[in-house]
Amino acid sequence: MAEYSQPTKIRARSLALSHAVELLTTRREHAAVVPKDYVARVKKTLSERKETFDSYAAANADEHFISDWEAFWFSKVGSKVPSDLTVAYLAGPEPLNDFRELVKLGVHPHNIFGFESETKEFNRALANAKSSEFPLLKIIKMPLDRYLQAVPMSFDIIYFDACGPFPSPNQRTLRTVATIFRYQRLNPLSVLITNFAGPDQTNTTLTHAFADLVSCYLYPRAFQESEDPDWNMEDGPVAQGLVPKEPGGGDSFYDIVLKDLPRFYGNFITRQLFDLGSFIVPLARLASGGSTSLWNTFFAKSAEELAKLAIDRKTFDVDGNGGDYIVDPDMNAMGWTFSALLDPNDTEDYPTIDPRSRALLQTWARELGGSPEVKAREAIDAYLLLKNLREADWLRPTMQELLIGYRYLQNMHMFCDVPTHELALFPVAAQFSYPYHYNVQETQRYRYVAEGKSTDMYLDVIPFDTCRYLYDWLPSTELVSESFDLVGHQLVYRFALDALLKHSIRYNNEYVFGGHVVGVNEEGYSEHLLKPRQVIL
Repeated sequence: MAEYSQPTKIRARSLALSHAVELLTTRREHAAVVPKDYVARVKKTLSERKETFDSYAAANADEHFISDWEAFWFSKVGSKVPSDLTVAYLAGPEPLNDFRELVKLGVHPHNIFGFESETKEFNRALANAKSSEFPLLKIIKMPLDRYLQAVPMSFDIIYFDACGPFPSPNQRTLRTVATIFRYQRLNPLSVLITNFAGPDQTNTTLTHAFADLVSCYLYPRAFQESEDPDWNMEDGPVAQGLVPKEPGGGDSFYDIVLKDLPRFYGNFITRQLFDLGSFIVPLARLASGGSTSLWNTFFAKSAEELAKLAIDRKTFDVDGNGGDYIVDPDMNAMGWTFSALLDPNDTEDYPTIDPRSRALLQTWARELGGSPEVKAREAIDAYLLLKNLREADWLRPTMQELLIGYRYLQNMHMFCDVPTHELALFPVAAQFSYPYHYNVQETQRYRYVAEGKSTDMYLDVIPFDTCRYLYDWLPSTELVSESFDLVGHQLVYRFALDALLKHSIRYNNEYVFGGHVVGVNEEGYSEHLLKPRQVIL
């Protein structure tokens, strides 16, 4: 078993699996994006601001609403011991390496599912299993993504130890991850472990293609990682005055990424995984299905129709109107990235993409929604249009009333942020789209090179939470405005939402912006930041 001569790989596996098992069992409350006591903590903080509007508002957050929500939270999160966990992993020819580690951590052997699609590797895996102390382990001969489409089973931990980069034209790495989210094959509180190879930097064409992808993905974001272990955040490229790309080379963000591709590629992996689970795939799934899609429950025009109307947001017209993606890229980050990477651009507002990068970029765009292919881009463009322009004839009557007719500023307490329709748009859609929200605080990331190898590997351990204790606290769409008028119920919802936004504020502003109750400068309520990726030597 050659892999056991790779102590770096062994250590990486042990760190990832032990963190995942611990989070979902003994530290389960820490895995949740919103801790059980968070709503009560916010009430206490606001109550201590004597003779202020905040203390008056806190008094309306009745204890019976908070107790009811905490019981509801526990009904969604529950408790587990290691033997309750169900795990999927890529078996390879040596399935016992990961299997033994999981059993050592307390996972029941019959709750572990291995996958291998290549006949030669599968036969080696069977032979290794038969000669081991675990001759009855599960090794399923099919690609993981095909199994996920066909079998209605979900897992507490999915360990996707891929051999290729992310994305890969040959190995469907992005498609597999998107398929996990599309078919909801992670349990409501779960951990996704991914391990991707770095791009082959001896291949100049591929290196430049990844630099195009990574730089355009990260460029519109308001903040990027500083790699400072004490405060891993700095202003994004736009705030730093960087242009996306200079023809012929220069001091553009593309050039910075190209010179330090391993660092930025690692950051891209995490941000892409965050976006896939919480934003891209849920909206793509909501919009798929044509005339029978759930999208039509809320909106009078299809995502494809609305995406066509969003064309003026991508560029300026001859009079200088439009161009929202350019003027405010952070609020439209995915829209800007799609336009930069996929559209023919002849303006200085977007970079000129190397034609040799097209194969990689087309793979990226095609695989974003999982398998079979759906039009993820149209769903994102349509949502960003609805978020910023709430035209009545685009909305079903119930959504018209909720997004246009409800008087948020007049009917809701104003805390750190001004209440707007954003408190309803994404959360109401989320009742049907089922996003998986990432837990920044408990995310762990590693980079290593296994002994005898030369390729950098990028290992991400990310807890995901569907936050049903938040979204299902709201009633059905027709009654949401009633729940907002019930002040105690509304405040519990907004206090809980505040916790979610402490994870997303530096990474995603597309789905809910401006829902904070307590500011990030308040002691004990700072935003959560990723820790720099740890190098295992």
